[in-house]
Amino acid sequence: MRSSAVVLFGIAAGTAAVVAPTAMLTRTGDAARSREVLFTVWGMPFEDRLFEDGYARGFEAEEPGVRVEYRRFPDVTAKYTAWHARGIGAEVMRIQVTDYHQMVERGMLEPLDAYIDDPADGMSEAAIAAIPPEMLDALRVNGVLYALPQDMAQIGLYYNRAIFDAWNAANPDDPVEYPREGWTWDDLRDTARKLARRDGGRVEVYGFDMFIWQWPFMNFFAQAGGTLWSDDGLTTLIDSPAGVEAIALFRGMVFEDGSFVPAFGEQQATGPHSRFAEGRTAMFLDGSWMAPSFQLRNPSLDFAVAPVPRGRVEAVCAGACLWGISVHAKHKRDAWRMIRWLVDEPQALRYWHTLRVAPPANLAVVNSDAFRRTSGIASEREPGRYLVPPMREEEFARYAEWLRYGMTPSERTGEAPAFVPVSLYQRALENEISRLLHDILRHPTDPTAEDALARAARAVHDIIDRDRAAKGLPKVERAANSN
Repeated sequence: MRSSAVVLFGIAAGTAAVVAPTAMLTRTGDAARSREVLFTVWGMPFEDRLFEDGYARGFEAEEPGVRVEYRRFPDVTAKYTAWHARGIGAEVMRIQVTDYHQMVERGMLEPLDAYIDDPADGMSEAAIAAIPPEMLDALRVNGVLYALPQDMAQIGLYYNRAIFDAWNAANPDDPVEYPREGWTWDDLRDTARKLARRDGGRVEVYGFDMFIWQWPFMNFFAQAGGTLWSDDGLTTLIDSPAGVEAIALFRGMVFEDGSFVPAFGEQQATGPHSRFAEGRTAMFLDGSWMAPSFQLRNPSLDFAVAPVPRGRVEAVCAGACLWGISVHAKHKRDAWRMIRWLVDEPQALRYWHTLRVAPPANLAVVNSDAFRRTSGIASEREPGRYLVPPMREEEFARYAEWLRYGMTPSERTGEAPAFVPVSLYQRALENEISRLLHDILRHPTDPTAEDALARAARAVHDIIDRDRAAKGLPKVERAANSN
């Protein structure tokens, strides 16, 4: 769900050997008589401080009759699929929202509605109301919930305040303002154009930068009024005027303004993340998880984060990590009790205070005073150093206040700007969007935006129709411009 670049706070990727959840240490005594909950996650080793020390051991303290077996895997989704084929599964599964609908379609996840509504063991009205409604809407499949959200990561506009200040000092008659809520696409383009600086052929300051991946396109596509999918989720609608408009924005910054120089194939050591961390980029579009990383990489970097500039529609692309239960889990009632505990305010706040990669999917926490500061993770080997830096309350306005914008209902529409792109075939669409961006950012007119979008839509539809044919379902009848 998050940046395809490998970053400190990103998702570690790889192919892991299939290990059955039954392959665990032999236990004796009281532990052997305990009800065992297998708790599976992905992540970085330092995240064990939250998931294992905080959550696994914390739930054991809450439920003395339960023993939590904690496992962290580099590619947990592949493991879930392999386990499901063998008829086994984990009690508490951390899931990427992009995989969620496929897992539901394959029958991998336990429906949660009966647990949520249970008179004795369910969720309170206040606990349900604390979850962003747009997130719950994204997770309902035919009206049924199969997971609850842990967080709601968002895309934002990082900016180097020192570069802005230097421009204003040198150009008092033509000042620029810091990015803020309410900025438009024109504000972004105009400011990026001014702040970009070259010395001959060498770029000294990048006016705007981003990795070439699907979230920026989906964000600006939605802001142009676009809808990614038809109501039945079987036709992508990116082949539309909104798609053309989003492409025109990117191409305009590259080929007309010269403020954006796309990085093709560059990784973290030399690409956009590093350029921003080194102080060479005025504005950088990326996810909420990058703020603590930039603090670690360059403590002297004078940066802040603002909501993404808006188009005709207020929209903020978001994603999530989820908690679900395998349909094959042995102790589903205990699994449910742990998930209910995980999304409750104290544990949601602990997630933010420890990792600060994304706001928890809990509005009570996000709107609380406790959200304004975090404790981070101190290094055990190097006293005084941090694996995740803390955020002091006086830093909140610079690093995290922007996150409330995406989760707060607009006075104009009554809906929060943040949206979670989901579908049964979301991964296929996002893969094609990434390819599309690599194509259209190499040349100002070839391929045309219309041709690139039509090609991407056809590729997605081919995947959908092949999948339906394998299931014995008919090919989808689509309009001429959606084939």
